[in-house]
Amino acid sequence: MRQLPPLSGLQAFEAAARHLSFTEAAKELNCTQAAISQRVRALESYLSRRLFVRKSNGLQLSEVGEAYFPGVAQALNAAAAATDGLQVKKHVPHTVTVSAPVSFLTLWLMPRLESLLADEPRIELRMNSAIWTDPNAELADLTVEVVDADQLETSVPRLPPERLILVGAPDMAAAFAAEPLAAGLATCRKIVIQGRHDLWHLWAAGLKLEIRSEMPDMKVDNAVMALEAAARGLGVTVAYARYCAPYLASGKLVTLPGSVFQTDLCFALSGGPDKLAWHPAHRVFSRLAQAFKDDMEPA
Repeated sequence: MRQLPPLSGLQAFEAAARHLSFTEAAKELNCTQAAISQRVRALESYLSRRLFVRKSNGLQLSEVGEAYFPGVAQALNAAAAATDGLQVKKHVPHTVTVSAPVSFLTLWLMPRLESLLADEPRIELRMNSAIWTDPNAELADLTVEVVDADQLETSVPRLPPERLILVGAPDMAAAFAAEPLAAGLATCRKIVIQGRHDLWHLWAAGLKLEIRSEMPDMKVDNAVMALEAAARGLGVTVAYARYCAPYLASGKLVTLPGSVFQTDLCFALSGGPDKLAWHPAHRVFSRLAQAFKDDMEPA
């Protein structure tokens, strides 16, 4: 069992030793000078040692007081830090904000959220949809972006490099199979996804295609809209294969013949580790990193 003097005596001694003044110690501890003096005397009696040399012009630590002060100060500081940490944890934020392209959130993340939310029922998950860029990206705890895989450190969780594919409604497949790809595109409306990466240009350059279309383009600002338009037969679009996967699986869209191009672009996850250890973003980051690891095969 620990042999400890009263905490009030230790607090009074430590404050008086720092200020070398009972008056200043009393102000700090919100009590009277007489109370400080009484607590210090009680501590000296407990220790059977004098802690201060009382002089007409103020206080001075005795040799015992000088030896005792650092240990007491360290112990009180440690107790204060532990208490502050406990108080912080009472108010741990349960909100985790994820910033990602709107199509990624809709087509890839949403189908994988059920198990995460079931395991973390107290976390409020906030989705910031990025169209081109997220204006509130600096407020996000976690961020998913499309980047060049060669620019990433090996430790960064990422999905495999994306394939670009040309997709259209099922009744277009036969027409595109009957003639060269460029010829089919010449009479078909292009649905262009505007954004940081010019997917049509990247795809056509990769396949060494020169596209001249007789139809005006339809331009949209996200892949979900482009895929919905293509599924309704309004034209064809070039999109990441991972986005197309649910549409291909349902039969709403088909991959048009000879239209697959492998890129060096990939979805990468950042954030989380720079947060304090108790922040729930760590747990969400770990779960998403594992989901990225599980999804290692290109869609």
